[in-house]
Amino acid sequence: MKKIKNLLLLSVGFLAMTVTGCNRGNGESSKEPEKEDRPIVFVMSGQSNMEGNTNFGKNATDTSYLTKAFEDLGIEDGQCCIDGIASIQTSYYGNGYGELSRTDYNTGGQKQANQQPHASNTEDKIKGKFLPTKIGMGHSDAMMGPELGCAYALKDKATAEQPIYFVKMASSGSGFAQSGSSAEGKNWEVKKEDGTPVEHNLFSDFLKPFLQNNLNLIEEATGKKPIIKGWLWHQGESDGGEKAKRDAYARRLKDLIGEFRTTFAEYSAKDDAEGKQIAFIDGMTFEGGTMLAGAADAKALNEIKLAEANAEDKRYIVDTYANEEHIDANLLKVSGNGSTQGVHYNTKDCFRLGMAYGKVILDNNLLD
Repeated sequence: MKKIKNLLLLSVGFLAMTVTGCNRGNGESSKEPEKEDRPIVFVMSGQSNMEGNTNFGKNATDTSYLTKAFEDLGIEDGQCCIDGIASIQTSYYGNGYGELSRTDYNTGGQKQANQQPHASNTEDKIKGKFLPTKIGMGHSDAMMGPELGCAYALKDKATAEQPIYFVKMASSGSGFAQSGSSAEGKNWEVKKEDGTPVEHNLFSDFLKPFLQNNLNLIEEATGKKPIIKGWLWHQGESDGGEKAKRDAYARRLKDLIGEFRTTFAEYSAKDDAEGKQIAFIDGMTFEGGTMLAGAADAKALNEIKLAEANAEDKRYIVDTYANEEHIDANLLKVSGNGSTQGVHYNTKDCFRLGMAYGKVILDNNLLD
């Protein structure tokens, strides 16, 4: 991997994390923008490590893994993550392994009971509902995702009366070129290679309506039009293991980012008619040998992510491999307490991953 410039190392002062968040904008000004008095929103999407497939304890009522993680990180006020962080409100929708919630056009319109999404709004999942950010907002009520560590990192930057809002819609096993009977429900691709649109995908069928519903909820509650400050992305495990998928990854991701920014441009900064000020924060994937991609393939995909972030303004990298020698302290792990299926982060490192996203937000003044 090419050498990373201007490393923003997370020091002991930031709870002993040593994951790096880098601003990879090309010639981006450091001048702080004028702050708008609008509710701040961050969107979270990707596949299973963003959806949240990490256990915080032995079951939904046990928090022993998370408590141990707090001890290891020197965190003394972690109870807020269990009770709920009121200053960071999260509406979540975990789409399982590509299954659909309303009518499943991959199974003839039949809903399968064991494939229902885990969502904050249990009565109308796609409508959304904001709750104080806490454990249990992952794939099930016994799991967590990076929203927890990110909320912890940002919790003192908002209040319960004027919170920051997270909208999370992620789908385990999803990618840009999935195959199989449920492929239609697992794809993020919005354009084909010839530029023609893809009719059904996770963006148009799920993220777009879910996010719009939640933006409406915020405006109804506050009387103000919210502003989307950034889109947090953690995906690539499903596209890293095949060269053909990797070769098309940059184009597919750029198309998706462009579609997102264009669709939600009215929720960007007041002087941004094209949505280009909506930041895109991309997390590197695990570079170990997993069931989805070997270390060399995963590294190759991460190099694509880094190159793309380096080439454009308002694109950032959460680099979990900041140290080129891969010193253990810098490497987020998929083994140990809380890890499932050999590809999902353990409890401590899932929390650290979320904190790393938070640090990118703070270091690049994305709350202003």
